[in-house]
Amino acid sequence: MEANLKASLRDSIGSAESRRLRNDGSLPAVIYGMGMDPVSVVLDAREFNNALRSEAGANTILNLEVGKKKYTALAREIQKHPYKNEFLHVDLIQIDLTKTVEADVQINFIGTPIGVKEEGGLVQTVNTTITISTLPTNIPSSLDLDISELNVGDNATATDVALPDGVELASEDDESILVTITLPRAAIEEEEEIEGLEGEEGEEGEEGAEGESSEEAVEEESSDESGE
Repeated sequence: MEANLKASLRDSIGSAESRRLRNDGSLPAVIYGMGMDPVSVVLDAREFNNALRSEAGANTILNLEVGKKKYTALAREIQKHPYKNEFLHVDLIQIDLTKTVEADVQINFIGTPIGVKEEGGLVQTVNTTITISTLPTNIPSSLDLDISELNVGDNATATDVALPDGVELASEDDESILVTITLPRAAIEEEEEIEGLEGEEGEEGEEGAEGESSEEAVEEESSDESGE
């Protein structure tokens, strides 16, 4: 997915200038990468927001026109307002369409795990994205992971995700956990309580056996003394 955006050079920088730009509907940004000197620019905030609303999201290829110069870039390090639905600043990384890049891709978890349906477990989501390496034009909008066969105590990791041709994990041995199937806390506490009670019963049984052995030993000693 690609989008065309126009940007203008930004002469002055600083927090006050950035606030003024945002109030005017603009978005401060910087373009860098592939050995170029960083270039501070200004984007139209609405156009940038619309560009990222595609299925590709932040992995949308941006064709930037800055005056007479053109750049192909990906949006990275996107800063958002803590509670307003607006962007504060964005880093635009220049890319070469013929060279691989790294990108975070959303994972869709498919199916209901056996551990949930039959064992009373819960799905605990640890990570919802994985980092892949591929050509910019080959970045998937999302990837599916079937978790229906997971039992309580099982994990699904990044290496369990089926990758399309030309797509690899950025780290070949990435064992990052995506989901794990756990028992609810109440069930764990109940299990621990039962184990505790069983342990106490075992100790009482041992104490009772020791007491009986002691009584038998005393009776034997008494019998020996009487015989003498």
